[in-house]
Amino acid sequence: MKRIVILSCIALMSLMLLTGCNQQAEVKIGVVDEAAAFKDNKAAASAMAYLQELGAPLQKKAEEAYKAMQAEQTEENVSAYKAAMGELQNVMNGEQQRIVALIDQKFNETLDAYRAEKGLVLILSKESVVSSADTIDITSDIVAAMNDITLDFKVADQKEAAPEVSATEAPATEAPATEAPATKDNE
Repeated sequence: MKRIVILSCIALMSLMLLTGCNQQAEVKIGVVDEAAAFKDNKAAASAMAYLQELGAPLQKKAEEAYKAMQAEQTEENVSAYKAAMGELQNVMNGEQQRIVALIDQKFNETLDAYRAEKGLVLILSKESVVSSADTIDITSDIVAAMNDITLDFKVADQKEAAPEVSATEAPATEAPATEAPATKDNE
């Protein structure tokens, strides 16, 4: 009888140990639709408004030069039109690159802060996930966090192209804007 009780205790302890060994640490994962989260927030909307405001006078100047060239196609008018279009394209391309880099940096900072705050092990892009439960989609949370970011996109001095951020934000660092090849596509 003693042997049966001892064997039963050993069997029970073995089962408890095996059950404990089979339990794995919970891995918390989030999935974000980067395209939606990156563009559907107030920071991105204010960036677009800034770019439109910046480009409006340059666009007007280029349109006036175009009309003058159409009215009288002289070498001077053609040259003025080319100069106006070159200025428009160079300024807008450089600013677009600077603004996209700034928003991208804030987006990545937001993802890192969210991951740390929620105790997630990793955040995956929805585009690279074959299948997932809707419960791990964090896109709306990231959009809400990006909505809380306030940025001043205006450059006070060409040497110091650092944007101002609200008191709740850490200062952002960025690479200086570089001139890109001219294109007519102004996203």
